[in-house]
Order: sequence, then C-alpha cells, then structure tokens
Amino acid sequence: MRIKDAAICLRTVNYSETSQVVTLFTRENGKVAAMAKGSRRIKSSFDGPIEVFSFGEVMFITKDFGGQLAMLTEFSQQPRFRGFQRNLYMLNAALFAAELTERFLEDHDPHPELFDKFQKFLETLQQTNAESEILAWLILYQLRLLEETGLAPMLDACVNCGQTRVGTAHPTYFSSSHNGLLCADCEMAFPEKRLIDTSMLNILQNPAKLPKTEMKDLNKIESLLIYHFTELLHKPPKMAKYFG
Repeated sequence: MRIKDAAICLRTVNYSETSQVVTLFTRENGKVAAMAKGSRRIKSSFDGPIEVFSFGEVMFITKDFGGQLAMLTEFSQQPRFRGFQRNLYMLNAALFAAELTERFLEDHDPHPELFDKFQKFLETLQQTNAESEILAWLILYQLRLLEETGLAPMLDACVNCGQTRVGTAHPTYFSSSHNGLLCADCEMAFPEKRLIDTSMLNILQNPAKLPKTEMKDLNKIESLLIYHFTELLHKPPKMAKYFG
C-alpha cells in the first residue's frame, strides 16, 4: 500500500554506499522503519541524504506482511530543523527526545497529537540558547511522551495505599517499577525507589511551572526522569549521559 504522510526522521543507519535505513515518526501512521534506496547519492528523490530531524512529506510503500521494512519512495524535505548545530546543549536535548520517542513508540501506532508536540518542541528549542529553557522544554516533552504511551506515573497519591497527602509533612518517594509515588508509611516495603523533595513534586504535578523553574531543580527532575526511563528500558538511554 502506498502512503503519503508528514514525517520527522528519528534515526538513520547507512545500509550501503548509496542507501539508508531510516526510522520515521509519521503523523498519521506512527513510527515507520523504511529502506531509502539511493538516498546517499547526490541526486536522489529524497532531496539529498536523510538526517535525523529531516522533516517534510514522505511517500512510502508498506508490505502486506509484518516485520518487513517499508520502501521510502519520496521525501520532500523542508529546512525546518537545521538550527541545532549552533548549540551543543540544544542538539543533545533534541537527540535525547528523538531517542526516547523512537524507543517508546510501537511500529505503525499513530500518535498525531504527540507528533504535533514533538514538532512544536523542536521548533521551540531553536528559539532559545538558555540551557534552563532548553531543559524545561525537554522535560515537558518527556512527560507528554510518557502520557501518550500510557506510562505516565501516578503523582497525586501513593500507588500502594492511595493516600493523597503525599509530599506534605513526611518524605515522599518515587518508584519506577510501581510507576508512582510512595508515602512514608509504605516506602519501607519497596526497595526500589528514589526520594523526591516537595519542590520537585510540586513542579511535576504542575508542569506549567517548568519554564520558570531554576536550573538546579530542573536538573533534579531530569535525573529522576532518567532513572525512570532507565528502569523502563532496562538500560540507560544513550543520550542520558549528557543530562544525568
């Protein structure tokens, strides 16, 4: 079946001297792995070699049986996301978001709202050089990714007993394996956990506060999220080393 869709490239692997295997995040068809024959040639139907963050309209042909690469036939690239090279921290944030998106999305599982959020995230990153703003936008996107993929942690009550007065007078913990908070009465029964302070919890419960959050608090929140992603993936994300 021949399909046309908007796409952002999440990953590329050189297949031969002239071709690539690309992983695309498409708006209406989700994550698609495709063979781009001849894409590394100077003259091709893809407007040149395909890179991570290449954006535009694609045409691809899917196979009738599962487990097979789609065949990318066209990629009309638009120069939308080419400003990351001027700021290494910005580039690493964008690459981290792309890595997590590629890891957590299932093949051919559409997430049009997440696609729009990812596109907006990449556009917003290019409008600032402040590391605190870049990290705030990265965290916002990471939280949305967890929500869209059904992995959003429970942050308004203890996952074990349901107590809602967490994060007030007593220490509160976060357990990745149980995907949420643990109150002071329950935490001793759960060896896998991280202490979470009141300010972190307040921001996570109110993500709109992130753009005005100080860098030290953003770093603590990102460290907690990296711990969560590491537990979910059973190994640290490759780009986590730049933010942990």
